[in-house]
Amino acid sequence: MATITSSGVGSGIDVDSLVTSLVAAEGRAKSVVLDTREAGLQAKLSAYGSFRSALDALKRALEPLREVGKFQGRATTVGDTKVLTVLAGTAALPGTYNVEVERLAAAHKLASLPQANDAAVVGTGTLTLTVGGSAIGVALDSTNNTLAGLRDAINSATGNPGIGATIVNAVDGARLVLTSSKTGLSNTISVQQTGGDATLTTFVGGLGTAQAAANSRVMIDTYAYEGESNTITTAVNGLTFSLVGTSATDVTTPVTVSYDKAAATKAVNDFVTAYNALINGIKGLSSFDAKTKIGGALLGDSTLRDFRAALSRERAVAVTGASASFATLAEIGITAKLDGTLEVNSARLDSFVATNFDDIGKLFAAPAAGNVPAGGVAVRLNVLIEKYLETGGLVETRTKGLQSSIDVITKSREALNERLVSVERRLRTQFNAMDTLVAQLRSTGNFLTQQITALNNSTR
Repeated sequence: MATITSSGVGSGIDVDSLVTSLVAAEGRAKSVVLDTREAGLQAKLSAYGSFRSALDALKRALEPLREVGKFQGRATTVGDTKVLTVLAGTAALPGTYNVEVERLAAAHKLASLPQANDAAVVGTGTLTLTVGGSAIGVALDSTNNTLAGLRDAINSATGNPGIGATIVNAVDGARLVLTSSKTGLSNTISVQQTGGDATLTTFVGGLGTAQAAANSRVMIDTYAYEGESNTITTAVNGLTFSLVGTSATDVTTPVTVSYDKAAATKAVNDFVTAYNALINGIKGLSSFDAKTKIGGALLGDSTLRDFRAALSRERAVAVTGASASFATLAEIGITAKLDGTLEVNSARLDSFVATNFDDIGKLFAAPAAGNVPAGGVAVRLNVLIEKYLETGGLVETRTKGLQSSIDVITKSREALNERLVSVERRLRTQFNAMDTLVAQLRSTGNFLTQQITALNNSTR
């Protein structure tokens, strides 16, 4: 028959509490060590996440600064934007042009004679529609020989070169209107019939010009220019004129082109802002507070220390291919402060932008020459950051190492828990055995006490 036992009944000792306390004491020191180590590793892992975010932010900020054109923009002003607008590229030279828009380019339109409605029969046969030297054939039979059927056949024709068909319902009836998708004299529409019935012949013969094709025409400083489009890109080197209206007769509007010095200065300041954001973002990761005696999670970390040294070095390297008058940031007024951030001498920067406008961009965006890493500042810093952010790069390698150490601690904690379970089992066995022995001894003692008492009573 099984014996029901209760720990501590025999001895009067609270075995459960005693064993729990002994097991807790056994694991406490090791648990504290593991917890402390894990907290430190988790803090470093989180800090590396912040480091990666700061690197990402600078990389995104550097992206536009790696293009010379970002620093070489042109600003334009147009006297009358109801006539035209102007976009200036980096090839445009500063200057003023007087422009008169005499004519806008127009797309050719053909329209049919009015029909009763879009279900009116236009006949059967084959039509060849041509625009800009390209043609399509449209066959009409009893399934599509209506005004609407012809419209749909043209619009869905394979290889349509740019002829759109629509139906305009006017007061005198429904008309088929064919419109060229391109403006200019070379994009006129023609329609030819091959075979078919007289009804189709009559319909084709009734097609007439609803809008004549026309080239645009402008006068630029008294010189005439014509183009097939209302967007003119080849009249003045680096300038794109977008024509939106015609000028009053013999009235010109001034177009002024100048260096966009404000944009170039902003680009430089944007770089300094992004650079300082990175420095400030990682500063707390490796700092030490003398008052609290608490250091950042990456205080003394070699990866972060090496990065900051490389960042400072790459920033200060002279740029090959920059202007002969300057090759470093310091020469244009950008210097480092004691905390590693940059500051801008605005007066010096403005002076260099004013006198060396086209060369400022080279300082930041000049490509590296061969195997010599002496490209522009933004180019070099981007290469440096890539080494840390790329797959298998320094940040990923470091974070994987930290995560591996955390995994080892997890396994150590599991092993500790298993050992404590074994310790608890052993202690309970030992204390239960003691409890049983004490119970037996107490029972024997009680029996002897009873016998001695009885013997004493019998001898009186």
